[in-house]
Amino acid sequence: MKMLLPDKDRSDPQLIHARGPHRSERDSWNSLKLFLLYRLGISLVLLLLHSFGALPIGSSTEDQSLFLMTAQGLFLINCLFIPVVFLAPIPFRHLVSAQVFIDIIAFALMMYSSSGLESGIGLLVVPSIAGASLLLPGHMAPFYAAFATLAVFIQAGVSILHGKHELFTLTQAGIQGSIFFAVAILAMKMARKALASEELAYRRSQDFADLAQLNRHIVEQMDTGVIVAGDDDRVRLINRAAWSLLGESSPKQPIKVADLSPALHAGLNRWLSSDRPGGQRFSATGADGREFQAQFVPIGSGKQRATLIYLEDLTERSRQLHEVKLAALGRLTASIAHEIRNPLGAISHAAQLLQESEDLTPPDQRLTQIIRSNTQRMNQLIENVLNLSRRKTPDIHRLDLGIWLGETVDEYRRQYNLSTREVRLVVKSTLSIDVDSGQLHQVIWNLLRNAQVHSPEDKPTAILIKADKSPEDNRARIDIINPGAPIAEELRERLFEPFFSTNAKGTGLGLYLARELCEANRGSLEFIAIPGAGNCFRVKMPLSSTGTQQ
Repeated sequence: MKMLLPDKDRSDPQLIHARGPHRSERDSWNSLKLFLLYRLGISLVLLLLHSFGALPIGSSTEDQSLFLMTAQGLFLINCLFIPVVFLAPIPFRHLVSAQVFIDIIAFALMMYSSSGLESGIGLLVVPSIAGASLLLPGHMAPFYAAFATLAVFIQAGVSILHGKHELFTLTQAGIQGSIFFAVAILAMKMARKALASEELAYRRSQDFADLAQLNRHIVEQMDTGVIVAGDDDRVRLINRAAWSLLGESSPKQPIKVADLSPALHAGLNRWLSSDRPGGQRFSATGADGREFQAQFVPIGSGKQRATLIYLEDLTERSRQLHEVKLAALGRLTASIAHEIRNPLGAISHAAQLLQESEDLTPPDQRLTQIIRSNTQRMNQLIENVLNLSRRKTPDIHRLDLGIWLGETVDEYRRQYNLSTREVRLVVKSTLSIDVDSGQLHQVIWNLLRNAQVHSPEDKPTAILIKADKSPEDNRARIDIINPGAPIAEELRERLFEPFFSTNAKGTGLGLYLARELCEANRGSLEFIAIPGAGNCFRVKMPLSSTGTQQ
């Protein structure tokens, strides 16, 4: 049961000074409970010793009755203190003072009804003074010692007046009083040292907590994924970058590494079963198809032994390298293209003027037409190169793939006067993707044009576009299929090379540019040969965080 404390104790300056601002309310009340438990034990032991006749009690009936009543009263009062201490309806310092004063009075009465200071009961006051001095501020300790000394002198004086003891009993009372003061002063110094030690430990624990919080914040903001896994495969820490890299859309505390990524779990097990060489790396693919590289580093020892896993996004790194490469290539090609475009324009313009001359023979007109068609082809090639150099950073936003594909395919049909039978669209899933719609439009347009150009000349155009969710990973899949002639095995590896084309009129940049745009949007473009059905170019794009399949 949670202990409830009165609000007045929370701001009690004496209580705060006693335990230090670093010590909690619960610690102080728990200490008081232990002090009460000790007092209950002492009062119960005194009752048992009295019942067995093991105490030097006076022979008179009055002494016997006084001792028994005092011992029983002390035990009963301590029992009544139990709910008071647990419910805390009385301020802390009042409870401590009340208990020590009751002990002093009770033990003084027991000394009077027994053999006085020689009975040793007076020494039971010492733990009470020491305990109270530790529980309450140090300046209260001498007061408790003075009250105990006064009680001892009073019982000694009364005993002398009643003829129970001789006058030298006052000397013994003085010695015992000095013991009380010595214990109080010693307890006061011990309390101060204990408080100083607790305060130092508290400050260090706070510094450690602040440092741990700072480390957690730094790890959480890192672009590199970080996972800490124990030898039992349980995840102890994981940052936001690791969640994103492993394809988790709604972070939840995993139980094991296998829950995050089976591929990562397999790599970790292989590393654990090896000699654990430092710097060993392992590559895998996340749930959304993003490639990452994991590095395993052992940390800790014994029961605290764990594995620190760094996850690096290879897709992002490849994209950055491509951007650097294309930026350098773009600057070079742009300068070259501009230098070529000016004389090329002059040639085209001169060929056009020459073609308009009435003195040209038909063979000469054919030659000028060849000049114009090839200058136009060169101009288109230069335009494609400039498009590569001017490529912008993708403007990623959410897109309803089915609706967007329908609009794009309709636009393409109108542009090239094609029917729905010639260009057929099948959308099997309702999907949302995160992509730059302008760049995706350029990719689909290039692939449709490529499929149309390479369709069999002796058959009607029959292009099929299929869109659904990829069963291999958490990505959207767009297949563009045409029943063209199979592509030779040795040519497939060169399909996405710049300036490579199997069409004499092609520039060889369409597929290369399409793949670059796909990778810039964290997607991919691949060629798949379909035996007996033609050729397929497959585009994969990451689903949005709310992307669903119906």
